[in-house]
Amino acid sequence: MSEKALYLSKLAPEMIEIVQRRYDCLRTISYLEPIGRRVLSERLKIGERIIRNDVETLRQQELINADAKGMTITSLGERVLKELDSLVRGIKGLDNLEKALSTYLNIKNVIIITGDIDSDPFAKEELGRVAALNLDKIIETVKTIAVTGGNTLAEFANHIVSENIQDLLILPARGGLGEKVEIQANTIAAKIADKLNASYRLLHVPDHMSKSSIEQLVNDPYIAPIINLIKQTEILIHGIGNPLEMAERRKLSLEEVDNITQYDVQGEAFGYFFNKKGDIVYSSPSIGLNINDLGKIKNVIAIAGGKSKALAIKAVTKAGFIDCLITDEGAARSILEIFETK
Repeated sequence: MSEKALYLSKLAPEMIEIVQRRYDCLRTISYLEPIGRRVLSERLKIGERIIRNDVETLRQQELINADAKGMTITSLGERVLKELDSLVRGIKGLDNLEKALSTYLNIKNVIIITGDIDSDPFAKEELGRVAALNLDKIIETVKTIAVTGGNTLAEFANHIVSENIQDLLILPARGGLGEKVEIQANTIAAKIADKLNASYRLLHVPDHMSKSSIEQLVNDPYIAPIINLIKQTEILIHGIGNPLEMAERRKLSLEEVDNITQYDVQGEAFGYFFNKKGDIVYSSPSIGLNINDLGKIKNVIAIAGGKSKALAIKAVTKAGFIDCLITDEGAARSILEIFETK
């Protein structure tokens, strides 16, 4: 808990719960406006009587509007919500949690958002929003960015702040997994480039390929120049996956799945499967970035959250190539618990 939050808890301990609850109300209205009281109550799992009192207070303070269509947040409400972020982070002790996780995982920069994407429907949006704001702070210092695919990266792309950076190149880090087009690396790269008015290149190859196919394609006159650009990227932004889920998405054979499970694999990132020590025990052959390229990249940013991914995040970060981890409170507290119970 931060110093200001500690003083508040000493002066009026009952206010801590009220502040957090009304913050959650305001945040939920902001994400789902227009929204009715009953839906808000169901979303937050709070009784309608308490919700009724809270939203009436928010309305009287001109933080929200309410009409027949539902409740919407006002411009004042948006400003208050933004200012409350630091207080709520202080109440939850997230600054101290970031420092602890940075030490345990040996990562220079750890950013933690409130909530748990496994149970909080808005935490993934917040994770994407905060990751996009983080990129906005460093984007003008680079010329090339590579991104992987996945649901979390797709949410990140949704929150990219529109700019006009014409001398920036956005690239997919690897090929596609043959799943929903919305979460393919190519689609995400193109969407980010469109928002930034930047250039982009696409890599029209599957992510999981045979070695013979890779050997043929790396010399293809169309593919080879794109691969070279990808390997020279200055920022890599990637997700982290649970190994069995990613084995299924990557269409690994039963023999390959048996092979990785016997080594106690706990995490996956861009086709590499890691055990709890951060050692690679299996890799999916592909065109694009490989593990040997990561040491040349200025800034490797991982975005992943949810208590269910705690072991996966810990395993992948143990490999030592991540410079910045953006995660949520659920994953962070679970990872810390793993270290502290050793």
